[in-house]
Amino acid sequence: MTTIDSNWKLNIFSQLKEHNRQWNVYGSIIEDYNHILENNTIQQVQCIKLEKDVYHLRLANADLQKAAEASQELVTVNNKLSKANEEVITHLREKSEFAREVLRLNHLLTDVNEKFIKEEIKAQQYKNENDELHEKLKIAEFQINELVQVNEVLRDEFQAIKNNVGQLHTDYNQMKPTCFELEQQLQTAQQINKQIEVELILYKNQQATMHDLESEQFNNKDHKKVEVQKLTESSIFFDDDIVIVPSIKHSSDSHQNTFINSDSFGDNYNSMNYSSHESLHRERKNSMHGLSNGGGNLLKNFMRKFSNGMTNSTNDRLYRTSTSCLLASIPTRVITHWDCTELEVYALQFQPSGSILATGCSDKMIHLWEISSTGQQSKYCSLQGSHGAINALDFDNEGFRLVAGCSGDKAYIWSYGEQKMLKDTYTGHERLIYTCKFISRTKLVTGSADRTIKIWDLNGRHCIETLFAGSKCHDLVITDATGTIISGHFDRKIRIWDPFTNKCRTEFKYDAAITSLSYNDEKQQLLACFKDDTLKLIDLRQNKTIYTFKHDNFKVSTDTNKAVLSPDGRYACVGSQDGSLVVWNMDNQHCENVLKQKHKYKLIMEWKQKIFNQLQERNRQERDVYAEIVKHYNRLTENYSTILVRCTDQERDILTLRQENTDLQKNSVSVAGLPVNDKIKTLENDYMKAKDEILTLLRERGDMTKEVISLSRLVKERDEKLYSEQNRNQILTKENVSLRQRLESAEDQLSALKKVNETIHDEFQALQLAYTQLEERQKELDATIAVLRQRMTEKIEKKCNALDEEVKLHEKRMEEDVKRKLEEAKSDFMTSTLSNLMTSTTASITHLRNANLDGKAHLTPTIDFMKVIIPKKAIVKWDCGDNELHAIQFHPSGSLIATGGSDRKIHIWELNAHNNQVQQVYVLTGNNSTVTAIDFDNENANLILGCSEDFACRVWGLGDQRLRHTLTGHGAKVFCAKFVTATLIASGSQDRTLKLWDLQNRQCVRTLFAGSKCHDLVAHDASGSLISGHFDKKIRFWDARNDSTKCELQLQAAVTSLSINREKQLLLACSRDDTLKLIELRENRVIQTFSHDDFKVASDTIKAVLSPDCAYACAGGNDGSVFIWNTTNGKIEKVLNKEHSSIVNAVAWHPEGRFIASCEKQRRAILWGE
Repeated sequence: MTTIDSNWKLNIFSQLKEHNRQWNVYGSIIEDYNHILENNTIQQVQCIKLEKDVYHLRLANADLQKAAEASQELVTVNNKLSKANEEVITHLREKSEFAREVLRLNHLLTDVNEKFIKEEIKAQQYKNENDELHEKLKIAEFQINELVQVNEVLRDEFQAIKNNVGQLHTDYNQMKPTCFELEQQLQTAQQINKQIEVELILYKNQQATMHDLESEQFNNKDHKKVEVQKLTESSIFFDDDIVIVPSIKHSSDSHQNTFINSDSFGDNYNSMNYSSHESLHRERKNSMHGLSNGGGNLLKNFMRKFSNGMTNSTNDRLYRTSTSCLLASIPTRVITHWDCTELEVYALQFQPSGSILATGCSDKMIHLWEISSTGQQSKYCSLQGSHGAINALDFDNEGFRLVAGCSGDKAYIWSYGEQKMLKDTYTGHERLIYTCKFISRTKLVTGSADRTIKIWDLNGRHCIETLFAGSKCHDLVITDATGTIISGHFDRKIRIWDPFTNKCRTEFKYDAAITSLSYNDEKQQLLACFKDDTLKLIDLRQNKTIYTFKHDNFKVSTDTNKAVLSPDGRYACVGSQDGSLVVWNMDNQHCENVLKQKHKYKLIMEWKQKIFNQLQERNRQERDVYAEIVKHYNRLTENYSTILVRCTDQERDILTLRQENTDLQKNSVSVAGLPVNDKIKTLENDYMKAKDEILTLLRERGDMTKEVISLSRLVKERDEKLYSEQNRNQILTKENVSLRQRLESAEDQLSALKKVNETIHDEFQALQLAYTQLEERQKELDATIAVLRQRMTEKIEKKCNALDEEVKLHEKRMEEDVKRKLEEAKSDFMTSTLSNLMTSTTASITHLRNANLDGKAHLTPTIDFMKVIIPKKAIVKWDCGDNELHAIQFHPSGSLIATGGSDRKIHIWELNAHNNQVQQVYVLTGNNSTVTAIDFDNENANLILGCSEDFACRVWGLGDQRLRHTLTGHGAKVFCAKFVTATLIASGSQDRTLKLWDLQNRQCVRTLFAGSKCHDLVAHDASGSLISGHFDKKIRFWDARNDSTKCELQLQAAVTSLSINREKQLLLACSRDDTLKLIELRENRVIQTFSHDDFKVASDTIKAVLSPDCAYACAGGNDGSVFIWNTTNGKIEKVLNKEHSSIVNAVAWHPEGRFIASCEKQRRAILWGE
């Protein structure tokens, strides 16, 4: 049995139309047939009558041969009769010519009809071929666009690496002289070291000699003075080298001696001591700078926590969860059956609980049936509102909503609980919808014959993404919590779509079109049904076909024939064209059962096939019957012509006999003329009959003329239609040739682009190799410089140690000198001297305690923020704007909060910390699209900066709420903008560039090409050095002196946000791998990683923030929770949940550390505190 295609209605209509046309033609033929049959009967009767007349005339001639006289009147009657007979013969000949013309026109009409049917078939072939060429051309154009995009990306990366290679060349050339200078400095330092050692030895010898001489001179005097002072002063006495003053608390000897030495000796020694100390500390500082910077402020590193897979604890959870089926059973008999509708049933679906079955029908209604535990059904309700036949059904996970895809290019969602109502209508497809599925509570996906897949936001009631598949989508399934879509198509491909990039990640090509898909979540297996009457079981972990199932009773009837896996994944079931159900075992590949109970209508298309076949058979039978009638008609026409010829011959015989009769009558002798008068009457009667026959023939001639005219008109119309069809075929042929030329040019362009792509790829690899070589050379040079610096550091340390020893020795000598001088001092000056000494010593100690290593006074700055408090609850909740929120930020004073989102406005809110109240102050307008980021001026605190998706940044004044600057120049959405100084702004965009703006001149002063989308940036210093996070998983550090990067840090996923502390030493980065990373900026390395099982980064612009004291890190998740980590130990401190209802896009920490503000996608903002 042949299968009816999708245009079965058109085929049936054309068959009925052809039948009506043939019926009309055959009706006219039957009328002509009957008319000719009657005429033939009349002619036969007339022929018989003429034969009788011939016979009578011959008898009369035999009688008249005896007569001698003839009557003149009889001659006249005979002449009239001869003329009448001649007219009859003429009309009969004309009638035979008309009959031949009718036959010729009928044959011509049949030929024209055959040509017309051939032309229609040819036109349909051209049309199908053109449609195939259109699809191939679209696929080729799509591939060309993809290659063009790939080439652009490769060119950008090629240019970026070229710039990096140039920068590496520049750095290498710059570092070469530095290396040579360091080597020369090392050699010079070695020479100076040798000279210093020689001079130090000479100096020590001289000092030792001088010290010995001075010691010998003062020894005697010291002993005498000490004895006198002991006698005269009882409160102050000397014990060896210690001076004891009971009323004053003295400090350590080293500090006291240092002060005395500096006070007692001249300027020469003082300057020498200071210079030696200064040089010593300066050399230590320069040589040990790297070690001192990496001191006790570093945090310990922990291993990352690997999650056991994606969890689903959010409100926006996946709905395709596996049911709790332990063991599925195989049906063996029919429990119950019922009529769902008077028309066709296209789709059916069980509710997740299994208690309700939904059926979608061609009557534009959905019927819900309650299924009992015994399998009996009862009508629950019917859902109305669709404008087309129901093709697909799906329940949500709770079983409260039902989605339907219909042939009227729309999708509908009904609620069928207490309120049975049509809730939403989703319009956007151009052709009928084959399949629809719930992704989550807030998302829906539909597949259509318009070769697209659309993802819908159920809250916003609009399409958020359109996936172009290039072929009709017959079915799709959802596989995981991220919303991964697997779709089956008419072009014999199964496509797997990436939920993050919304592009086709993997394609599987097969030998036939895919009609349906069924997914088992536990085994990660996919069951696909194909038009070649097979089922295939595909393992998605290995991306290969495990088993292929076939059966003699299994035939696929339509493009959307559904096959399904059992809940436990052990069996597969599918319906066949003959109305049976086939069940396979997935473990042993055997057919478990074939349920051959016939459906009432078998499958949906069986009755269409029967109607079509019956129409064809009826047309064939009628055509055969009328073909016999036409044959009989032609035979009857020939017989009619033969009879006409016979009648003509008999009429000639009659005329001849009458002529003979006339001649005989002239010579015949009759009594009183009675026989001649009788014959005249007979001839007059014959004449009148001939006249009547002439009139009858004239009428028939008129009818035949009308029929010829009608047939001629019909033939002319058919010729015109045939001519128009031929012209249409010529147009289609030209279009076919044009499409083939376009396809060839597209293929040529595609091959050229592939060659260019290969060339760029080869150049890219060559440049990558050169870049790698330059990096290796730079590493070698860095290693050489590090070795030289290490050697120089060792030399400087040796020199410093030697100087330290010298200083200690010198201090010891000065201490001894002071003691001698104290012994020489008079008793009357002792008290004042000691008092001054202790006062100065105390000041010196204080000075020394506050002295830094460089010898300068250091004042410890006071910290002007309170201790950071971890919030415990939501203290204020409020709605901001009319749409989604994307940004939230505190004013530096902490008294204002700014929010921005899809309503294109920035709302300023006043925070009353005492009453825990938030009140809107004013609204800043001027943006033409969604506000993506907000920042305040930290220097003057009177400006606010906002960037938006309209490719621009704007600056407002907080005092007058006036828009002061509009900065345009980016070529795509601006994701981030920050104040570097009060007059300098940095911005990052989707166009893969960063720009620096001068507010005084209102222009862009620098453009930095990053090679990837910039999601966030921070200012490293006031000179314009920036740190940016990008979609290509890199954090780039930009040099303020040029337009290139100093270094790059590679992460595991795309960077969504950056946050830097006040001291510019620590950087917090949030990435799409659901982690936060704390980076130490002096060494540019990751020192801590934060993660949590429930923390998921939902978008490319999710914002994370450090606390003011850098003790905590905070970020929002996709389930509406706010997570707080301890930066010291990497552990989670607090999870603030149950307040937000959707994705938390941004968080901000109060400058004093008392509050946290967060905003969600559904326009809700929350202030968290104790």
